[in-house]
Amino acid sequence: MLLALDIGNSNIVIGVSDENKWVHQWRIQTDDDKTAHEYAVLMGSLFKEVDLNYPHFSRIIIGSVVPQLAQTIRDVFSNRSNVDPLILNGDIETGIEIGRPDPAQVGADLIADSVGAYELFNDNCIVVDFGTATTVMAVEKPGRLMGGAICSGLKVTIDALVGKAAQLSQIPMEPPPKVIGTNTIESMQSGLVLGHICMIEGIIDRMRQQIGAAKVVATGGLAQKIAPHTDYFDVTDPMLTLDGLRLIANRQK
Repeated sequence: MLLALDIGNSNIVIGVSDENKWVHQWRIQTDDDKTAHEYAVLMGSLFKEVDLNYPHFSRIIIGSVVPQLAQTIRDVFSNRSNVDPLILNGDIETGIEIGRPDPAQVGADLIADSVGAYELFNDNCIVVDFGTATTVMAVEKPGRLMGGAICSGLKVTIDALVGKAAQLSQIPMEPPPKVIGTNTIESMQSGLVLGHICMIEGIIDRMRQQIGAAKVVATGGLAQKIAPHTDYFDVTDPMLTLDGLRLIANRQK
């Protein structure tokens, strides 16, 4: 039984895979201040709900964009399970080439997303991950992560504007009825939500000019909110990052 953990800046997504099928999944809030013991108690209670415990896992893989927390979570499982967790980084054999001079600096989430996307399409592809940051990564045949773009995430952008403008309030994270807003809320939705979508569409168009035809997949916590409002995505897959982690774990000797 495989346990995969995707540690993001806002959330930790935890998945349990049995015979390459996801059987359990949880999403908890990322908290840098929690100790290994506190995380152990929290995760132990989640596992207990589905009659699992730490020793049930034969393989554990961790992908993290929060370096200090990766070691904390690794300690949780090293001390309570029968395996030493694998922490994903650019030096690990993943099945794709990282076409950058600094592979060790590439985020684990970007690697996992790219592995999952290329497995899905087996062709030129672009993966858009809507998280704390919105990332747009390009993978070309026969499995080479070229690089991409890292943008401010939609929620981060909204929070920043609202926090700096006294007369503006939080808005629903969806486009307005029409692009020309007729009140403050609709105008903010047009500029922020539609503007974010237009930015992603523009980046995808420019990436296709560079790599040619490419399929596009959307993932991340906000993907299902944003994807219905554009026809640029061939697939929306909220499990893509975990699938990438699973594939990478399977490819280790």
